[in-house]
Formats: sequence, structure tokens, C-alpha cells
Amino acid sequence: MKSKFQQLYIPLIVLFGLVNTICFLLKDALKLKGIDPMMVVGANTLLFLICTFSIRSQIKSANNTNPHAMVRGVMGSVVLKLFVLGTAAFIYLYNVGEAQSVNGIFVSMGLYIIYTWLEVKMAMQIKPTKKDGSN
Repeated sequence: MKSKFQQLYIPLIVLFGLVNTICFLLKDALKLKGIDPMMVVGANTLLFLICTFSIRSQIKSANNTNPHAMVRGVMGSVVLKLFVLGTAAFIYLYNVGEAQSVNGIFVSMGLYIIYTWLEVKMAMQIKPTKKDGSN
């Protein structure tokens, strides 16, 4: 039987793979639209890693006796994701200079919303286990 994390992880893998595949296959078309595909892949990777960490911590907090631990976990991961991506965008804009891809940043912001929605949806599926290990 698959663990709870493995069951929840499948949509993240699908989204991560789909975005990266689109970026690599449609690289030239994205560049014509003013979107840097490598920047989008980088943002996608950051979001994927943060979501993975977040889901692991939410599964752990679901077994906490404090009922507010799960809410704090979800809100903390959203804030963490926002700050990490904000810092990454600032570093990107500072280092790239004139060759910046504003449209790529907007795509990354859209990915942020999708990953956050997916994370909250997965958090709603986490059920706390009782002390004896049953649901």
C-alpha cells in the first residue's frame, strides 16, 4: 500500500513534469512571446521543492494534538513560498538586467497560484491518524 505522502505526491509530479515538458518542447515559441523558458523551469523547480517540503510537514502536523497546527502549516508554507519566490525574482531581475523576461515572471506567478491551490487541495485530503494508527 502506498504511503500517504506518495499518494499526495502524484499531482505534484504531474504538474512539474508537464510544465517542464512544455518549456522544453515549446522553447522557441515561448521566446517569441517574451518568456524565458529556463527562468520558468527554475521557478517551477523551486515551487516543486517547496511544495514537497510543505506536504511532508503537513502530514506530520496532521498527527499533532493541537487543532491549529495544520492551519499554521498551510499558512506557513504559503508565506515561505511567497518569500522564496520573491527573493528569487529579485535576484533574477538584479542579475539579468536588460535581458529580463517580465512575461516569464508573470508565468511564474501563475505557477505560484496553481501550486498553492494544489497544495491546499492536497492538505484538505490529509486525515489525522489516531494513536493506534487507524483512520
